[in-house]
Amino acid sequence: MSSSSVVRPTPTGPQVFISFRGRDVRKNFVSFLAPALREANINVFIDEDEFLGADLVNLLKRIEESEIAIVIFSEDFTSSVWCLDELAKMKECKDQGRLIVIPIFYKVQPSVVKYLRGKFGDSFRDMKRNHLAEPLRIQKWKEALVSIPDSIGMPLAEQSDKTDKDFITSMVIKIQKSIENMAVKRNQEIEATRQGGSIVAARKAKKESNRPQESSIVPAARELEIKPSHQGGSVVPSMVHAKDLEITHFDKPRIWTWSTINEGPDNAGIEIATTNKLYWLKIVGTIKTDNLTPGTKYEAVFVVKLENDASGWELPVTLKLKVVQHDGDDDRVDRDENLEAYIGRGWVDILAGVFVVPPKATPATIIFTMYQYADEYKKKGLIVKGVAIRPTK
Repeated sequence: MSSSSVVRPTPTGPQVFISFRGRDVRKNFVSFLAPALREANINVFIDEDEFLGADLVNLLKRIEESEIAIVIFSEDFTSSVWCLDELAKMKECKDQGRLIVIPIFYKVQPSVVKYLRGKFGDSFRDMKRNHLAEPLRIQKWKEALVSIPDSIGMPLAEQSDKTDKDFITSMVIKIQKSIENMAVKRNQEIEATRQGGSIVAARKAKKESNRPQESSIVPAARELEIKPSHQGGSVVPSMVHAKDLEITHFDKPRIWTWSTINEGPDNAGIEIATTNKLYWLKIVGTIKTDNLTPGTKYEAVFVVKLENDASGWELPVTLKLKVVQHDGDDDRVDRDENLEAYIGRGWVDILAGVFVVPPKATPATIIFTMYQYADEYKKKGLIVKGVAIRPTK
C-alpha cells in the first residue's frame, strides 16, 4: 500500500475543543493547528466539525462534552458575541472542575486581554453597549475575560522570532502533556479509591448554621504538606488575618477603613478591613504548607461580615483556590458565591476550597483569592477578618 493511501486511525481520548475568532485565525493559524493536533492523534473539535444546519447552541454542548478547551485570543476576539458566549461557557465548566482551559494569546499581549486594553478592549465596550438589556450575560463575559487569562497559557507576540509552525509544535507538546496528566490523575483517583487513599473527591457542602452551601468541585491537592500546629496534642486551625492579605487599594481610606476588634480568650486585638466604596474587589492570601498535618484534609474559608446597610453585592464574587506544588505544577478551582444573601447575618465563612496535605518531603503553597470586577456596581459594607485554614471532614 502506498503511503498516500494509508488510513490513519480516528483520534480517541478526551475531546479538545478549539474556540477562535474565525476572521482572525481560521485561514492561517487554525488551518495548521487542527491538522497538527490530529496528526498527534489528539481528538480535536472545531466549529467546522459540527453538522451542517445544526443550531449554533450545539457548540456550547460540545464544550460541555470536552475535557480540554483551547481558546485563541486574537485582536478581534471580543467583536464576536459567539466567542464571548463560548468563553463564558468554558469558565462555567472550568469552575465545576470539568474542563481544563488553555489560553493562547495570538499576537496579543495577555495584559491586553485581562485588562481590556486597545482594540481588544474597545470592541468589548462596544459589545457591552449593544447588549445593555442583558447585564447578566455581560457580567459572565467580563468574569470569563478576567478568569481565563489567569490560567497558564502560551503567548505568541506580534514581533516574536518564533514561527506559527514552531509555536504550534510547542502547543501540541503541551496539550499532549495535559492529556497524559489527566490520565495519571484518573489512575491516582482509581488507586486511591481502591486503597482508601486521601485524594479529595468532588463534593457539596452540607448546610450548616452559619456557613454557605458549597456549589463547586474542590481541588485534589496531590502534594500539599504542612506541619501540625498542636495545642494539647490536637490540631488547631490557622488564621491569615486581614492585615496579612493582599487587598487592592488597602491603603486608600476612601475605599477601605481599618479598625481593631477584641476577640478570643485573651481578648486580643484583631485588625479588620471594611469597604467604604469600591468597584473592583480583589483579596489574595498565601500560606506555605509547613504548618499543617500531612495527610489531613483542610478547608480555606474567608471570614467576613456584611453590614446591615451593605449594598452593591447583587452579582456574585468569585473564590479561587490554587495549590502550587513543589515541582511547579498546580491545581486550582474557581467558584461563585452571592454575598448579598449574608447581609446582616454576622460573621460567615465563605469557602475558597478544600485540599489534602501531602507528604512532608513535597511542600507546596496555597493561594486563595476573592474577587469581583463588576465596575458598574459601587459596593460597600463588606468587613474582612481574614482567612481560616482548618481541618475538615
